[in-house]
Amino acid sequence: MIKPLRKIHLQVWTALAILLPAGILLAWLSVPAWPLQAGLQPPPVTPLPVVLKKASNKNYTASIRTNSDGSALQLQWINKQPLQYPSAVIYAGPGVENVGRRLIGRVAERGHWYFPLDSSFGKNPGATQAFILYDFIHQQVIDSINCIP
Repeated sequence: MIKPLRKIHLQVWTALAILLPAGILLAWLSVPAWPLQAGLQPPPVTPLPVVLKKASNKNYTASIRTNSDGSALQLQWINKQPLQYPSAVIYAGPGVENVGRRLIGRVAERGHWYFPLDSSFGKNPGATQAFILYDFIHQQVIDSINCIP
């Protein structure tokens, strides 16, 4: 290698020795911070203090809860065991037919689930009211539980 090539080679390697770590450091500093973990589940809800009605099964428990003045209603659904149906949703309505059902929410793994209910909930006289656990992928009723006051 002739002298001018050696000089250019030294200059290139010196520049790389300085620029490469500087580039790595700048790249590391320019990475945005991770956002706070925003899960798919809603934030935890505190249960309302008064239990109006409670129904239990070997796999789950459902209870209607309210606050002390009765202005808010809440469904507390407790899965005692993991569900065998990953696409299970809870409907409220008369009987097991599809007419008049209202979607309450989706349940998945074992644990406590809380769903707000509107004030007109359970006020349909003469109809058999129940919570219906429904698998919307297989389009079948898994179970129903009568817990409506």
